[in-house]
Amino acid sequence: MKTLLYTPAAQQDLAGIVEYISQDAPQAAMTWVDKIEARCMLIASHPSTGELQPGLGEGVRSTTIGRYVVFHREKVDCVEILRLIAGDRDIRQL
Repeated sequence: MKTLLYTPAAQQDLAGIVEYISQDAPQAAMTWVDKIEARCMLIASHPSTGELQPGLGEGVRSTTIGRYVVFHREKVDCVEILRLIAGDRDIRQL
């Protein structure tokens, strides 16, 4: 398994997800964090997982978990988690 690296934007995205869900359901927020982090670990084990997103940059892939989309890219020494966004948002506008 390659090292997993969250970009600063992905770290902010995850914090935003927690903040948003916590407004109504703090425990559910932590459950979602666990699910998202588990999916990211799976991506690190299988970096070719997900659909290629050529319009977002070379090697960028996406995979979904619930209503969230994980964007990642495999590098020589790691797998970068680029963004974690709600599926109804337009990634090109971020």
